[in-house]
Amino acid sequence: MRFQLKIPTKKRIILYLIALCVVGVFITFTLLGNKKDIHYDIVILGDSIIGNVGPDGLSSADYVEVRLGKSTFKGGLGGTSMSLQAKNLWGSESNMEWCMVKLATAIWSNDWKSQLATLSYAESYKDVNNQVLSYFPEAISTLSRIDFSTVEVLVIEHGTNDYGRGVPVDNEKNPFDVNTFGGALRTSLKLLQEKYPELRIILMSPIHCALGEDWEKKGYNTKYEKGGYLEEYVEKERQIAEEFGVEWIDAYHNSGITEASEKIYLQDGLHLSSEGHKKLGEFLADYLETNKR
Repeated sequence: MRFQLKIPTKKRIILYLIALCVVGVFITFTLLGNKKDIHYDIVILGDSIIGNVGPDGLSSADYVEVRLGKSTFKGGLGGTSMSLQAKNLWGSESNMEWCMVKLATAIWSNDWKSQLATLSYAESYKDVNNQVLSYFPEAISTLSRIDFSTVEVLVIEHGTNDYGRGVPVDNEKNPFDVNTFGGALRTSLKLLQEKYPELRIILMSPIHCALGEDWEKKGYNTKYEKGGYLEEYVEKERQIAEEFGVEWIDAYHNSGITEASEKIYLQDGLHLSSEGHKKLGEFLADYLETNKR
């Protein structure tokens, strides 16, 4: 004899309603999670050079926005790199989800679950100025909702952290090796151009740095581990920009932030001062104003 569990009709209806509610909540959450309802004319992605603000509370992105009169999103994430090599930063692997090649993958796939799932870590981490990186959750959340089909310009600034951790500049045997600076950059550009072929992408080189007082040697005279000198990353970026037909801005040589002026424009030999944010912001704004499409 086959045993069958009989559920009273009233309870069955209630169970059906609960199931429908659960499914409804899931669908609503999924749709909201993928909702693209935020517009920016200009999006700037990068590391702390872009993500941080000066002592006056202003960033280089603020100067671009004011100068050009275009909405500009400050999407820099302190401590991140172009490549995946920063995965041991802060003693955690969560931050590898915030590097440029991972962000490019999220933009391409419209899947930000991995980035959003690791944000709780950023809330407890403190940067070089002992400030909690409270801007990470907002930055990632905003990025996940930006409609990149309406973005006019995407600026990508990376390389300083790849250099500072001795990440290989490139891999001749595998040009798309995401554990190298060059491979991660090629992969990012390939994904972005495939998803948004009309998007104007501009690469901005890392700026001059001396790497701060806690580093043993001046950055511009030092080669780290398996990596190269900072200028080698700058040159590799120039080559890849040409390879992919995107614009390139040489902030390393032409921004005015140099060894002679670093005490004015850098707080600690690495991060921008208020004057530095203005200098870099005006430099980028000059380029965009002069090279309009």
